[in-house]
Amino acid sequence: MASLSSAKTLGGVGGILVFIPFLSLVGWILILLATKEISESVQDKTIFDDALLAGITAVIGAVVFAFVFALVVFTGSSAGPFAPGPFAFSGLFLGVLAAFWVFTIISAIFLKRSYEKISQRLNISAFASAGLLYLIGAALTIVLVGFLILLIALIFQVVAYFSIQDRPPTPGWSQPSQQTFATSPVTPQPATPSQQQSPVESRFCFKCGAKLPIVAVFCTSCGAKQS
Repeated sequence: MASLSSAKTLGGVGGILVFIPFLSLVGWILILLATKEISESVQDKTIFDDALLAGITAVIGAVVFAFVFALVVFTGSSAGPFAPGPFAFSGLFLGVLAAFWVFTIISAIFLKRSYEKISQRLNISAFASAGLLYLIGAALTIVLVGFLILLIALIFQVVAYFSIQDRPPTPGWSQPSQQTFATSPVTPQPATPSQQQSPVESRFCFKCGAKLPIVAVFCTSCGAKQS
C-alpha cells in the first residue's frame, strides 16, 4: 500500500544517490518510485504520469547523445555523413548537443509539472522551487551556467523529499458550517390598558328583572320602557 513515509525514504535516498556518478541512475529510479507512491497516496495519477514522461524523455536524450557521440568518435574518419574534417565533425557534434538540449528541456517541463502538483497536494514549496530550477537549468545548459542551476535544483529536490509528512496536510480553508439557531419560546406579553376592553356596564329591568345594557331604553324581554 502506498504511503508518504515510503515516498519520503525513496525520494530522499534517491536524491542523494543522484549526486554519485555511478549510482545516479539508481537514484532517479528511486525518485520515480517515490512519485508513484505520492501519486497513489494523494490519488492523483497525473503526478506519476508526468514524472514518467520526464524520465522517458531524459533517457531518450541521453541515449541519442551517447550513441551519436560514440558513432562520431569511432567513425569520424569513414566516408558518408561522418566525412573527415573538423567542420563535419563539429557540425554533427553541435547537432547532437542541440538534440540533447531539446530532450532535456522537454524532460524538465514534465518534471516541473509533476513537482508543482506535488507541491500543491503536500503543501511543500521546495518541490515547486526544484521543478522551476530544473527547467531554468535545462534551458541554460547551452551556456554552461545551467549546470550550476541544476545542481541547486538537486539540492532542493533532496530537501523537498525529506520534508514530506506521513499524512497529507489538511486544507487550510473550509466552508463555513451552517449554524442553526434554536428559537426560544415566545412569552405572551400582557395586554396594555389601552388594549384591554373595559367591562360593559349593565342594569336590570325594573319590571321583569332581565339584565340590560345601561344605555337600553326598552327591555329586550318584556318591552317595558326604562326610566
